[in-house]
Amino acid sequence: MAGILTTGVLVGLVAEAQAKSLAGLTCTKLNEQRGDGPGKTVVCKKVGSKKIWQTLAAPKSKPGSTAQPQSGTVAPSTPQQSSNSTQSSPPQTPCTKVPEFSYNFIDPKYVRVVTPIGEQTGSGGVIAVRSYIHPAQEFMGQELPLFAPVDMTLFSASYYKPPGATATYQPEYSLYFDAGCGIMVKFFHIKGVVGKVASAVPVDPSPSSAGQGVKSTPIKAGEQFGWYKLGENSVAFDFWVDNEAVTNRFIVQSHFGTSNALHSVCPYDFYSADKKSAWLAKLGAPGSDPIPGTTCGSISQGVPGTADGMWFISENTENDHLTLEGAYQSQIMFSIDASGIVRIGGLNASGSLSQMMISSNASTWKKPSDISVGATHCWSNSQQSVKVNVTSEKTMSVLVGAGSCESLGSAALGKTYYR
Repeated sequence: MAGILTTGVLVGLVAEAQAKSLAGLTCTKLNEQRGDGPGKTVVCKKVGSKKIWQTLAAPKSKPGSTAQPQSGTVAPSTPQQSSNSTQSSPPQTPCTKVPEFSYNFIDPKYVRVVTPIGEQTGSGGVIAVRSYIHPAQEFMGQELPLFAPVDMTLFSASYYKPPGATATYQPEYSLYFDAGCGIMVKFFHIKGVVGKVASAVPVDPSPSSAGQGVKSTPIKAGEQFGWYKLGENSVAFDFWVDNEAVTNRFIVQSHFGTSNALHSVCPYDFYSADKKSAWLAKLGAPGSDPIPGTTCGSISQGVPGTADGMWFISENTENDHLTLEGAYQSQIMFSIDASGIVRIGGLNASGSLSQMMISSNASTWKKPSDISVGATHCWSNSQQSVKVNVTSEKTMSVLVGAGSCESLGSAALGKTYYR
């Protein structure tokens, strides 16, 4: 079972970025921009003597349009923008009540499993700020309809094919909706659009999934906006909700000043009790069936005083601004999913950027949260090994190599990473 899960996880997480991430790699033309996966665009910037692809932040809601869900505070009214306007930020609309999702965005019968937020993206080392929706294999090749969970307005979209994608990879849509009160609903890897949304989105494929301003297009709860098709090059789509009234807290907040992770929340929390319970019951790990007891997750930097979570190559590194030095990425991440697989991202001595996975029956398996200050541990799989020594609450020595744990030597010979 563990072997099946490992393979399924690898395939499932490819949905995050069908092509190899450009972030951290060298580029040639300053200020050139390219798409780099769902909601991500990279720009060519000079770093020291080199030109490096760096990640740009996705569109954010404008300040001043949020309400505090916990208190029910009503935000000041602001004039609504014309429905004929083209915009890349949500329209500022009066906030009278925090939106409640009343309609399933997809019929649950089509869905095998959904994943918690706060885990890792497919390339690893980056917090997954969305829930991945994995349809059941029995619906392979079928157009599965997608619906608005709440009254909301499309304000930004992209029709994109990532650089480096295969010839058979079909362009797909990223869709950004404003639901009011600072709630932004986003979908990625959407295979087709219908109705009013189809009339508003771009028609020519772009290399970037980052949203482009489109005609402000309102749709009602329960209205179909598109469809998803499970296929050879697509195994999941993304459901992402930001709440501007919530600011996620991190061990070192300064790493996350412009991060996509700042306002991401569990998308199922906006459903009424019965629908929320149904969706939470589908939580599990990519490639698995639902796993009872799995929570919706949270966005955090990890567990203080342990190896668990995200670490940075310097004390000043910003989240999502990725660079790469050989096998060492500027940010790395250690986590464990609901099926017990340990995931290590950002350390890739054996090849291109991807998650390193260690199943629970492996001899080197150990929870990252069990490796505390002063402890050393080495994980190994068939491709590479990673050895860590948590030297303090703020620092950890990390060594990665293509050989076995025994061949690596001391972790102190590797890189020092910082909280």
